[in-house]
Amino acid sequence: MDLTCKQCGARFRATIPEPLTRAVRVACPSCSNQMVLKPAAVPAAMPRPANQPPTLQNTPLPQRTRRTAVIADEPRPFRSFLAEHLRRLGFDVTMFETGEPAIDFIRRVRADLAIVNVYLKGRLGVEVTEDIRADSSLGGTRVILIGALFRANRFRANPTNLYGADEYIEEQIPEKEFRQIIRKLFPQVGHTEELPVEPKEYDEARRLARLILSDIVIYHPGKVEVGIRDDNFFDVLKNEIAEGRNYYDSRVPLRVRQNTEIFSETLQQFVRMKREEMGRLMTGTDQ
Repeated sequence: MDLTCKQCGARFRATIPEPLTRAVRVACPSCSNQMVLKPAAVPAAMPRPANQPPTLQNTPLPQRTRRTAVIADEPRPFRSFLAEHLRRLGFDVTMFETGEPAIDFIRRVRADLAIVNVYLKGRLGVEVTEDIRADSSLGGTRVILIGALFRANRFRANPTNLYGADEYIEEQIPEKEFRQIIRKLFPQVGHTEELPVEPKEYDEARRLARLILSDIVIYHPGKVEVGIRDDNFFDVLKNEIAEGRNYYDSRVPLRVRQNTEIFSETLQQFVRMKREEMGRLMTGTDQ
């Protein structure tokens, strides 16, 4: 069973038979904090108010023959992109637009993976993440956050250690990189020879490039929109891109920069995705 220490936040695996039939005491190997795990109690059914529409009753539980993934995000092409590739990797995918039904469903099925937008309606994605980490029965659930965490900070620090999330992605993530992240969280997913796990420094460089791009998008939305619409993104944002490139070069090892074009590829992938999204909206084929 995968567990998270509530005192120091360390994650570790304990050899405990599941499901629990009696209380078990576990010590965190990092700080020695003692935790008592108790069998999950089945709550009594509560009557639903007459004016409250049914939610989870209409959401069928997936068959547990495959891994289960939950995506909590607004309906948009990016959500469809994530769902499509998760299904290709062997996940059963259930999607929600708000946080409350998402966390309830995650608890019911003990989902293997939860991908949640930071700015969900109702219950924020970061709150959903904290709920998952606080629930001992969800110790095996991996969490990926979508979106910018620090809108006020320029070139943000690595956010993946916040709120207990395992990973953090931006909307412009390429398919190959998304698949690598999933395989890093679930080593048995996908074909090993097709999806090699990159060295940590390359992974960090890709994450930094996404964060810099996110800052450009957040602080210059008007220029970004014009650049995408008029097909001159790199000209309109020339100064901002140069500033981001300088910061990227100052943080990424020379050997990584010599062997890759991660920064440029990240921007180009973003522009392609936005152009495709704009084209779907204009033709009315958005899903």
